[in-house]
Amino acid sequence: MAEHDDLAFAVDDYLTRSYAGDRRRKLLDSGGWDAGLAAELAELGWYSLAVSEGRGGIGASPADLGRVFLEYGRHLVVGPLLENSLLPALLEGLDPDPAGTPPALVDPGVTDDWDLGSVALNGAQLTGTVDAVRFAAQAGVLVVVAGEAVCLVAPAAPGVRIESVDSADPGTAFARVSFDGATARTVLADGDLVGRIRAWARLLLACELSGLAQGALERTVEYVGQREQFGRPIGGFQAVKHLAADMSARATGLHNLCLAALADADDAPRAQLDLLASTAKAHAADVALRVCEDAIQLHGGMGFTTETDVSWYYRRALALRAWYGDETELRHRIGAALLDPGRQT
Repeated sequence: MAEHDDLAFAVDDYLTRSYAGDRRRKLLDSGGWDAGLAAELAELGWYSLAVSEGRGGIGASPADLGRVFLEYGRHLVVGPLLENSLLPALLEGLDPDPAGTPPALVDPGVTDDWDLGSVALNGAQLTGTVDAVRFAAQAGVLVVVAGEAVCLVAPAAPGVRIESVDSADPGTAFARVSFDGATARTVLADGDLVGRIRAWARLLLACELSGLAQGALERTVEYVGQREQFGRPIGGFQAVKHLAADMSARATGLHNLCLAALADADDAPRAQLDLLASTAKAHAADVALRVCEDAIQLHGGMGFTTETDVSWYYRRALALRAWYGDETELRHRIGAALLDPGRQT
Protein backbone atom coordinates (compact mmCIF):
# COMPACT_ATOMS: atom_id res chain seq x y z
CA MET A 1 0.00 0.00 0.00
CA ALA A 2 2.83 2.41 0.82
CA GLU A 3 4.38 1.88 -2.62
CA HIS A 4 1.04 2.70 -4.23
CA ASP A 5 0.79 5.91 -2.21
CA ASP A 6 4.37 6.82 -3.11
CA LEU A 7 3.55 6.55 -6.83
CA ALA A 8 0.53 8.80 -6.48
CA PHE A 9 2.45 11.27 -4.30
CA ALA A 10 5.29 11.52 -6.83
CA VAL A 11 2.85 12.13 -9.69
CA ASP A 12 0.91 14.72 -7.70
CA ASP A 13 4.09 16.50 -6.64
CA TYR A 14 5.44 16.71 -10.18
CA LEU A 15 2.16 17.86 -11.70
CA THR A 16 1.71 20.49 -8.99
CA ARG A 17 5.13 21.93 -9.81
CA SER A 18 5.25 21.47 -13.58
CA TYR A 19 1.69 21.21 -14.88
CA ALA A 20 -0.41 24.01 -13.49
CA GLY A 21 -1.94 27.37 -14.25
CA ASP A 22 -1.22 28.79 -17.68
CA ARG A 23 0.57 25.67 -18.92
CA ARG A 24 -2.38 23.43 -18.12
CA ARG A 25 -4.88 25.79 -19.74
CA LYS A 26 -2.72 26.16 -22.84
CA LEU A 27 -2.52 22.39 -23.22
CA LEU A 28 -6.24 21.96 -22.61
CA ASP A 29 -6.83 24.44 -25.41
CA SER A 30 -4.45 22.65 -27.80
CA GLY A 31 -6.76 19.87 -28.97
CA GLY A 32 -5.82 17.12 -26.55
CA TRP A 33 -2.38 16.25 -27.92
CA ASP A 34 1.02 17.70 -27.17
CA ALA A 35 4.08 15.77 -28.31
CA GLY A 36 6.30 17.59 -25.82
CA LEU A 37 4.16 16.59 -22.85
CA ALA A 38 3.92 12.99 -24.06
CA ALA A 39 7.71 12.81 -24.36
CA GLU A 40 8.10 14.40 -20.92
CA LEU A 41 5.86 11.81 -19.25
CA ALA A 42 7.59 8.99 -21.14
CA GLU A 43 10.98 10.20 -19.92
CA LEU A 44 9.67 10.24 -16.36
CA GLY A 45 8.77 6.57 -16.79
CA TRP A 46 5.06 7.06 -16.12
CA TYR A 47 4.08 5.02 -19.18
CA SER A 48 6.24 2.11 -18.00
CA LEU A 49 4.81 1.80 -14.50
CA ALA A 50 2.85 -1.40 -15.18
CA VAL A 51 5.32 -2.88 -17.69
CA SER A 52 7.33 -5.81 -16.37
CA GLU A 53 10.89 -5.23 -15.20
CA GLY A 54 12.12 -7.68 -17.83
CA ARG A 55 10.82 -5.30 -20.50
CA GLY A 56 12.35 -2.23 -18.90
CA GLY A 57 9.37 -1.17 -16.80
CA ILE A 58 8.80 -0.73 -13.08
CA GLY A 59 6.73 -3.87 -12.65
CA ALA A 60 3.71 -2.34 -10.95
CA SER A 61 0.32 -3.92 -11.52
CA PRO A 62 -2.50 -2.44 -13.63
CA ALA A 63 -4.30 -1.70 -10.36
CA ASP A 64 -1.37 0.49 -9.30
CA LEU A 65 -2.13 2.65 -12.31
CA GLY A 66 -5.48 3.51 -10.77
CA ARG A 67 -3.98 5.77 -8.13
CA VAL A 68 -1.97 7.53 -10.81
CA PHE A 69 -5.12 8.06 -12.87
CA LEU A 70 -6.77 9.66 -9.85
CA GLU A 71 -4.02 12.29 -10.01
CA TYR A 72 -4.32 12.63 -13.78
CA GLY A 73 -7.96 13.55 -13.28
CA ARG A 74 -7.29 15.96 -10.41
CA HIS A 75 -4.74 17.83 -12.50
CA LEU A 76 -6.62 17.67 -15.84
CA VAL A 77 -3.72 16.03 -17.66
CA VAL A 78 -4.27 15.79 -21.42
CA GLY A 79 -3.06 13.15 -23.85
CA PRO A 80 -3.06 9.38 -24.45
CA LEU A 81 -2.67 8.42 -20.80
CA LEU A 82 -4.85 5.32 -21.04
CA GLU A 83 -3.31 4.08 -24.28
CA ASN A 84 0.31 4.70 -23.28
CA SER A 85 -0.10 3.25 -19.79
CA LEU A 86 -2.47 0.30 -20.18
CA LEU A 87 -1.84 -1.25 -23.59
CA PRO A 88 1.92 -1.90 -23.12
CA ALA A 89 1.10 -3.42 -19.72
CA LEU A 90 -1.35 -5.93 -21.19
CA LEU A 91 0.32 -6.67 -24.54
CA GLU A 92 3.70 -8.38 -24.28
CA GLY A 93 4.76 -7.40 -27.79
CA LEU A 94 4.03 -3.71 -27.30
CA ASP A 95 6.64 -1.62 -25.48
CA PRO A 96 6.22 2.04 -24.50
CA ASP A 97 7.74 4.42 -27.02
CA PRO A 98 10.63 6.47 -25.53
CA ALA A 99 9.28 9.61 -27.21
CA GLY A 100 5.76 9.05 -25.92
CA THR A 101 4.27 8.20 -29.32
CA PRO A 102 1.09 6.36 -28.34
CA PRO A 103 -0.58 3.19 -29.52
CA ALA A 104 -4.19 3.84 -30.51
CA LEU A 105 -6.93 1.47 -29.39
CA VAL A 106 -9.27 0.90 -32.35
CA ASP A 107 -12.24 -0.63 -30.57
CA PRO A 108 -15.77 -0.48 -32.00
CA GLY A 109 -17.09 -1.74 -28.66
CA VAL A 110 -16.40 1.28 -26.44
CA THR A 111 -20.13 1.72 -25.86
CA ASP A 112 -23.41 0.07 -26.76
CA ASP A 113 -25.10 3.45 -27.16
CA TRP A 114 -23.21 4.61 -30.26
CA ASP A 115 -22.80 2.83 -33.56
CA LEU A 116 -19.11 3.50 -34.12
CA GLY A 117 -18.76 0.94 -36.90
CA SER A 118 -17.15 -2.50 -36.99
CA VAL A 119 -13.97 -4.31 -37.96
CA ALA A 120 -13.82 -7.79 -39.50
CA LEU A 121 -10.77 -10.05 -39.59
CA ASN A 122 -10.22 -12.58 -42.39
CA GLY A 123 -6.92 -14.36 -41.89
CA ALA A 124 -4.63 -11.40 -41.30
CA GLN A 125 -6.68 -8.97 -43.40
CA LEU A 126 -8.80 -6.26 -41.78
CA THR A 127 -11.82 -4.49 -43.25
CA GLY A 128 -14.19 -1.96 -41.70
CA THR A 129 -14.34 1.47 -40.09
CA VAL A 130 -14.39 2.85 -36.56
CA ASP A 131 -15.61 6.45 -36.46
CA ALA A 132 -14.05 7.57 -33.16
CA VAL A 133 -10.56 6.44 -32.15
CA ARG A 134 -8.51 8.29 -29.58
CA PHE A 135 -5.11 9.54 -30.81
CA ALA A 136 -5.13 7.49 -34.03
CA ALA A 137 -3.61 10.35 -36.04
CA GLN A 138 -0.68 10.54 -33.59
CA ALA A 139 -0.20 6.78 -33.10
CA GLY A 140 2.85 4.70 -33.85
CA VAL A 141 0.79 1.50 -33.91
CA LEU A 142 -2.91 0.67 -34.06
CA VAL A 143 -4.22 -1.90 -31.57
CA VAL A 144 -7.35 -3.16 -33.31
CA VAL A 145 -10.14 -5.13 -31.67
CA ALA A 146 -11.76 -7.33 -34.32
CA GLY A 147 -14.28 -9.65 -32.73
CA GLU A 148 -12.38 -11.86 -30.28
CA ALA A 149 -8.96 -10.95 -31.70
CA VAL A 150 -6.50 -8.14 -31.00
CA CYS A 151 -4.38 -7.08 -33.97
CA LEU A 152 -1.37 -4.80 -34.27
CA VAL A 153 -1.36 -2.73 -37.45
CA ALA A 154 1.05 -0.08 -38.72
CA PRO A 155 -0.78 3.24 -39.29
CA ALA A 156 1.04 3.69 -42.62
CA ALA A 157 0.28 0.16 -43.87
CA PRO A 158 -1.49 -0.17 -47.24
CA GLY A 159 -5.24 -0.23 -46.80
CA VAL A 160 -5.24 1.96 -43.65
CA ARG A 161 -6.85 5.39 -43.73
CA ILE A 162 -6.87 7.79 -40.79
CA GLU A 163 -8.86 11.04 -40.83
CA SER A 164 -8.83 13.48 -37.92
CA VAL A 165 -12.27 14.48 -36.64
CA ASP A 166 -13.43 17.24 -34.32
CA SER A 167 -13.33 16.57 -30.60
CA ALA A 168 -15.40 18.08 -27.81
CA ASP A 169 -13.04 16.50 -25.28
CA PRO A 170 -10.31 18.98 -24.27
CA GLY A 171 -8.00 16.12 -23.32
CA THR A 172 -8.33 13.90 -26.40
CA ALA A 173 -7.72 14.06 -30.15
CA PHE A 174 -10.01 11.81 -32.22
CA ALA A 175 -9.81 10.28 -35.70
CA ARG A 176 -11.78 7.97 -37.97
CA VAL A 177 -9.90 4.79 -38.89
CA SER A 178 -10.78 2.69 -41.95
CA PHE A 179 -9.33 -0.63 -43.13
CA ASP A 180 -9.57 -1.89 -46.69
CA GLY A 181 -7.73 -5.19 -46.72
CA ALA A 182 -5.02 -3.91 -44.38
CA THR A 183 -2.64 -6.59 -43.13
CA ALA A 184 -2.09 -7.01 -39.40
CA ARG A 185 1.52 -7.61 -38.43
CA THR A 186 0.37 -9.49 -35.30
CA VAL A 187 -2.90 -11.27 -34.58
CA LEU A 188 -3.71 -12.35 -31.02
CA ALA A 189 -6.81 -14.55 -31.09
CA ASP A 190 -7.58 -14.14 -27.41
CA GLY A 191 -11.10 -13.17 -26.37
CA ASP A 192 -10.01 -12.96 -22.76
CA LEU A 193 -7.47 -10.28 -23.70
CA VAL A 194 -10.20 -8.22 -25.36
CA GLY A 195 -12.27 -8.45 -22.18
CA ARG A 196 -9.36 -7.53 -19.93
CA ILE A 197 -8.48 -4.49 -22.05
CA ARG A 198 -12.05 -3.24 -21.83
CA ALA A 199 -12.41 -3.97 -18.11
CA TRP A 200 -9.18 -2.23 -17.16
CA ALA A 201 -10.03 0.71 -19.44
CA ARG A 202 -13.34 1.09 -17.57
CA LEU A 203 -11.67 0.93 -14.18
CA LEU A 204 -8.88 3.39 -15.00
CA LEU A 205 -11.35 5.82 -16.57
CA ALA A 206 -13.44 5.54 -13.40
CA CYS A 207 -10.36 6.56 -11.42
CA GLU A 208 -9.73 9.49 -13.76
CA LEU A 209 -13.35 10.60 -13.36
CA SER A 210 -12.95 10.33 -9.60
CA GLY A 211 -9.91 12.58 -9.83
CA LEU A 212 -11.94 15.07 -11.89
CA ALA A 213 -14.60 15.16 -9.19
CA GLN A 214 -11.96 15.70 -6.50
CA GLY A 215 -10.24 18.45 -8.48
CA ALA A 216 -13.52 20.27 -9.13
CA LEU A 217 -14.36 20.02 -5.43
CA GLU A 218 -10.99 21.39 -4.33
CA ARG A 219 -11.23 24.39 -6.65
CA THR A 220 -14.79 25.06 -5.53
CA VAL A 221 -13.90 24.99 -1.83
CA GLU A 222 -11.07 27.44 -2.53
CA TYR A 223 -13.35 29.71 -4.55
CA VAL A 224 -16.23 29.89 -2.03
CA GLY A 225 -13.71 30.69 0.69
CA GLN A 226 -12.50 33.72 -1.29
CA ARG A 227 -15.57 35.02 -3.14
CA GLU A 228 -17.42 37.60 -1.03
CA GLN A 229 -20.99 38.83 -0.99
CA PHE A 230 -22.53 41.15 1.59
CA GLY A 231 -19.11 41.54 3.18
CA ARG A 232 -18.30 37.90 3.85
CA PRO A 233 -17.17 34.79 1.92
CA ILE A 234 -20.06 32.96 0.24
CA GLY A 235 -18.79 29.75 1.82
CA GLY A 236 -20.31 30.97 5.07
CA PHE A 237 -23.86 30.89 3.70
CA GLN A 238 -25.93 27.87 4.72
CA ALA A 239 -27.10 26.97 1.21
CA VAL A 240 -23.54 27.00 -0.11
CA LYS A 241 -22.35 24.87 2.81
CA HIS A 242 -25.02 22.26 2.09
CA LEU A 243 -24.19 22.04 -1.60
CA ALA A 244 -20.44 21.86 -0.93
CA ALA A 245 -21.03 19.13 1.68
CA ASP A 246 -23.03 17.10 -0.86
CA MET A 247 -20.20 17.50 -3.39
CA SER A 248 -17.68 16.33 -0.82
CA ALA A 249 -19.75 13.29 0.17
CA ARG A 250 -20.18 12.23 -3.46
CA ALA A 251 -16.53 12.77 -4.41
CA THR A 252 -15.26 10.98 -1.29
CA GLY A 253 -17.61 8.05 -1.78
CA LEU A 254 -16.48 7.64 -5.39
CA HIS A 255 -12.82 7.87 -4.39
CA ASN A 256 -13.27 5.14 -1.78
CA LEU A 257 -15.18 2.94 -4.23
CA CYS A 258 -12.37 3.22 -6.78
CA LEU A 259 -9.74 2.32 -4.19
CA ALA A 260 -11.78 -0.68 -3.06
CA ALA A 261 -12.24 -1.85 -6.66
CA LEU A 262 -8.52 -1.49 -7.35
CA ALA A 263 -7.67 -3.48 -4.22
CA ASP A 264 -9.69 -6.44 -5.49
CA ALA A 265 -8.99 -6.15 -9.21
CA ASP A 266 -5.46 -7.50 -9.74
CA ASP A 267 -6.14 -11.14 -8.89
CA ALA A 268 -9.83 -11.13 -9.78
CA PRO A 269 -11.22 -13.67 -12.27
CA ARG A 270 -12.49 -12.12 -15.48
CA ALA A 271 -16.17 -12.11 -14.48
CA GLN A 272 -15.37 -10.44 -11.15
CA LEU A 273 -13.03 -7.92 -12.82
CA ASP A 274 -15.79 -7.03 -15.26
CA LEU A 275 -18.22 -6.49 -12.40
CA LEU A 276 -15.77 -4.40 -10.37
CA ALA A 277 -14.88 -2.24 -13.35
CA SER A 278 -18.48 -1.77 -14.47
CA THR A 279 -19.61 -0.85 -10.95
CA ALA A 280 -16.86 1.72 -10.49
CA LYS A 281 -17.32 3.24 -13.95
CA ALA A 282 -21.12 3.43 -13.63
CA HIS A 283 -20.85 5.30 -10.33
CA ALA A 284 -18.04 7.50 -11.62
CA ALA A 285 -19.96 8.49 -14.75
CA ASP A 286 -22.84 9.71 -12.60
CA VAL A 287 -20.96 11.27 -9.68
CA ALA A 288 -18.25 13.15 -11.60
CA LEU A 289 -20.83 14.92 -13.73
CA ARG A 290 -22.96 15.86 -10.72
CA VAL A 291 -19.99 17.21 -8.79
CA CYS A 292 -18.82 19.27 -11.79
CA GLU A 293 -22.33 20.67 -12.31
CA ASP A 294 -22.49 21.69 -8.65
CA ALA A 295 -19.03 23.25 -8.97
CA ILE A 296 -20.25 25.41 -11.85
CA GLN A 297 -23.32 26.44 -9.84
CA LEU A 298 -21.19 27.49 -6.87
CA HIS A 299 -18.92 29.43 -9.22
CA GLY A 300 -21.92 31.53 -10.20
CA GLY A 301 -22.77 29.52 -13.32
CA MET A 302 -19.45 30.22 -15.05
CA GLY A 303 -19.61 27.01 -17.06
CA PHE A 304 -18.70 28.60 -20.37
CA THR A 305 -15.67 30.61 -19.31
CA THR A 306 -12.09 29.68 -18.58
CA GLU A 307 -11.72 32.15 -15.73
CA THR A 308 -11.55 29.10 -13.49
CA ASP A 309 -10.75 25.50 -14.34
CA VAL A 310 -14.23 24.18 -13.50
CA SER A 311 -15.38 24.52 -17.10
CA TRP A 312 -12.55 22.21 -18.17
CA TYR A 313 -13.43 19.68 -15.48
CA TYR A 314 -17.03 19.67 -16.66
CA ARG A 315 -16.15 19.22 -20.33
CA ARG A 316 -13.70 16.45 -19.52
CA ALA A 317 -16.22 14.63 -17.32
CA LEU A 318 -18.85 14.86 -20.05
CA ALA A 319 -16.44 13.36 -22.57
CA LEU A 320 -15.23 10.47 -20.39
CA ARG A 321 -18.69 9.68 -19.06
CA ALA A 322 -19.77 7.50 -22.01
CA TRP A 323 -16.37 6.06 -22.96
CA TYR A 324 -16.67 2.34 -22.15
CA GLY A 325 -20.15 2.89 -20.78
CA ASP A 326 -22.11 5.49 -18.85
CA GLU A 327 -24.18 4.76 -15.76
CA THR A 328 -27.29 3.66 -17.69
CA GLU A 329 -25.50 1.26 -20.01
CA LEU A 330 -23.37 -0.25 -17.27
CA ARG A 331 -26.25 -0.73 -14.85
CA HIS A 332 -27.79 -3.05 -17.43
CA ARG A 333 -24.48 -4.94 -17.65
CA ILE A 334 -24.21 -5.15 -13.87
CA GLY A 335 -27.76 -6.44 -13.54
CA ALA A 336 -27.17 -9.08 -16.20
CA ALA A 337 -23.93 -10.16 -14.50
CA LEU A 338 -25.62 -10.48 -11.11
CA LEU A 339 -28.44 -12.55 -12.58
CA ASP A 340 -25.90 -14.76 -14.38
CA PRO A 341 -22.70 -14.85 -12.26
CA GLY A 342 -20.74 -16.64 -14.96
CA ARG A 343 -21.43 -13.98 -17.57
CA GLN A 344 -18.55 -11.82 -18.75
CA THR A 345 -19.43 -8.33 -19.96
